[in-house]
Amino acid sequence: MPITRRAALAAPALLIPPAVMAQSRTLNLSGASYDMRDPILREFSRRSSATPRPWINPSTQARVDRVRTASVDCMTTDAPFAAYARSENLSQPIDVSRLTNWNRLHPLFRDGRASPDAPLGLGANPFRVMYLDDSRSRITFVPAFFQMDSIAYNERRIQTENNTLSWGELFNPRWRGRVALYGIDWLGMLDAALGMQALGLLPATTDPTGLTNAEVDTVVAFLKEKKREGHFRALWRAYGELVNLMASEEVWIADAWWPVVVEVASRGIPLRYAVAKEGYRAWCNGYAISANCRDLDLAYEWLNFWLSGFPGARQSEIGYFATTDNYSEFLSPELQRSVYGGEGRDGGSLQDRAARVQVWNTRPANLDYYTEKWNEFLAA
Repeated sequence: MPITRRAALAAPALLIPPAVMAQSRTLNLSGASYDMRDPILREFSRRSSATPRPWINPSTQARVDRVRTASVDCMTTDAPFAAYARSENLSQPIDVSRLTNWNRLHPLFRDGRASPDAPLGLGANPFRVMYLDDSRSRITFVPAFFQMDSIAYNERRIQTENNTLSWGELFNPRWRGRVALYGIDWLGMLDAALGMQALGLLPATTDPTGLTNAEVDTVVAFLKEKKREGHFRALWRAYGELVNLMASEEVWIADAWWPVVVEVASRGIPLRYAVAKEGYRAWCNGYAISANCRDLDLAYEWLNFWLSGFPGARQSEIGYFATTDNYSEFLSPELQRSVYGGEGRDGGSLQDRAARVQVWNTRPANLDYYTEKWNEFLAA
């Protein structure tokens, strides 16, 4: 039977054990399968004596837009969609002074580049887009884990020199019918633009992260022609889909995620992850606080938990990098040498990979036009 407000106020507080009162705190999360993982959620619950309640969706857009229709405290997002959430009043500014370990961020996020002589990656570079004021006291989201994406290829079918491939290799006629391209409009066109630029089909001055409408037309016309030639075996949209395509060797080369390479290689297929000749496409996921957050203090506990080292270590076990440098006590020496030191891992160390970031995943300002033209390409 429901307890009335009057009865609740009249009841002696000592009748409710403190642990039970603490456990009544809940944190509604809008997340993804790759971060709403049991070891991470359990540890947060243990540390905070609160209950995380994740709603999981692979689409960042859907995770952010869930704030419109449901109770959400924190959401998994990246830099471009964090900016979108702020512009739509779906999130609230995050106070940097409330973030422990903020000073331990990787230079990619602290300075925008891995070192003073490394390129300043184009597009939604978190350093350039996450701050809301010149004093850098407020941000749109807290970067939590990141990676640099490249090209997966079947070493039995495609040979390389020093495990290096150009983005243009995705469109080499030799691999016709054995190519997969990411099937999401803005990201598929970003990878296509990187390949076209490498082949000299787009000017070197083109920003592949923010194509003009005319440049979108050029990219889509090229993709339509490649489709007519039978160049693409598939336009992949889900992790498992690409794993199956590459494990069956129906696809020999694709723009891929690192965990795809690990899983396919574990099945005995000689799949490698190329060093991107022109540079990597980087991405970073983290957490924004919803505009309708019910427990702001608990939301900051969640953000600080992700900067504490433990979640970053767990994400490192599946191939991602922690944004702060305090993961070592939670990660085996062997994995530290592999994931961060590059021992036995394609692409080398984190330092090597971070120094070669060319572009960042970016939600283009003219996304509606991207989507319109991409749908034309799909229908062609």
